[in-house]
Amino acid sequence: MSIISVGPGELLEPGLAPGRTLVLFAFTLVGVGMQVQEGKAGAVDLESSVRHIERCRYRSGLYSAVPPDSGVIVPIYRSVWIRDTIYTLLAYEALGDIDRLREGVYALLDRVLLRWAYRMDWRIVEGIPEHDIEYLHPRYGSDGSEIYTELWGLRQDDALGLALWGLARWQERYGIFRNDYEDFHILQKLVWYLDRIDHPNVPDNGIWEEEGPTRTVHLSSVGAVAAGLTLAARVGVKDIPERLHRETVLRLLRMNGRESEHHATDLALLTLVWPLGGDLPLPKSSQREMVERVERELLGARGVVRYQADGYHACGGAPPEWTMGLGFLALAWNSLGEHDRAVWYTHRLQSVGTPSGELPESWCHDPSHDEFYNSPLCWSHALHIVAAVEIERRRATTTPGAVVGGALEPEERGA
Repeated sequence: MSIISVGPGELLEPGLAPGRTLVLFAFTLVGVGMQVQEGKAGAVDLESSVRHIERCRYRSGLYSAVPPDSGVIVPIYRSVWIRDTIYTLLAYEALGDIDRLREGVYALLDRVLLRWAYRMDWRIVEGIPEHDIEYLHPRYGSDGSEIYTELWGLRQDDALGLALWGLARWQERYGIFRNDYEDFHILQKLVWYLDRIDHPNVPDNGIWEEEGPTRTVHLSSVGAVAAGLTLAARVGVKDIPERLHRETVLRLLRMNGRESEHHATDLALLTLVWPLGGDLPLPKSSQREMVERVERELLGARGVVRYQADGYHACGGAPPEWTMGLGFLALAWNSLGEHDRAVWYTHRLQSVGTPSGELPESWCHDPSHDEFYNSPLCWSHALHIVAAVEIERRRATTTPGAVVGGALEPEERGA
């Protein structure tokens, strides 16, 4: 598809009506010192990010973490994660492509949450299981089948809280559910399930699904559940156990901005600002403190370190830098009203692609090394899409005559 430039921040396909604009921006920030050079190898644009997350879409309608045809991939990344799926669908919501959003929600419901709901039923009856395999699994095969060869990190409360939040959000905004007796009822089951597995008092594997000393109670998991309960109540879920709500909110506040007893500062804290911050009882001052701390302690040259002692894909004796962290920083600062910082971090995210314009999961911390891992990571590209659209939308509201991008038509999104 050939693209012509029509001004700062907008790209149009020849013959494309203004209402079908693909949003991309080319801002120049005075005094910031980082600019995305047009045509530079490694630069990432919105159209390519949409294309990459479409590569992650299986015929089943589910989304892998990395496209299955990637040449730089650990095989497990061909799997479908509940968490990654929610973030991918947030990108389609940002684009205004509600048809694609619905398709993704129905695939997640039919092939994962409803298919494996019996695991929630058993836990609702019996409580905490003796073996972790009895929890609702966080990742699946391309058709929604459970994976029995990679059994680690199976208790991920954050993923279930995020799913509860996302599904309730889309029901509130778009009436996404097809019926009450199955689709809507899955929200109630998720609430009961989280209550019966004694969230937030039992350690979970968290957003990074790790075992060992980092398996503990995670603030990012508690926050995801708290936000999910807020949205569930708002859309009419009737039975939210008082114990679950009370103890989740109290734990959220008492952890005082620390991710866990293992370490205080973690990239995952940014999720409590965006996308969840508006649905949490955390003051903006606390949210800002967490963002500033992540920025101060974990920001690198090509991404954000997950936490200081992270040993996954360590390169040269130091943790790798995750590209998604730049997207989270852009969206967190945008949520806090710091538009210039949001623009700067979005530019920075756009500049850390591979020579083919992909955002890998992470880069080696040393800028002189070009080693990267699992590329493209659709989670990173989804955050780039949301950041680009949100910042363009804000620019459009303050610029007379600006064109605001709408949904991609089926032929543009590769359907």
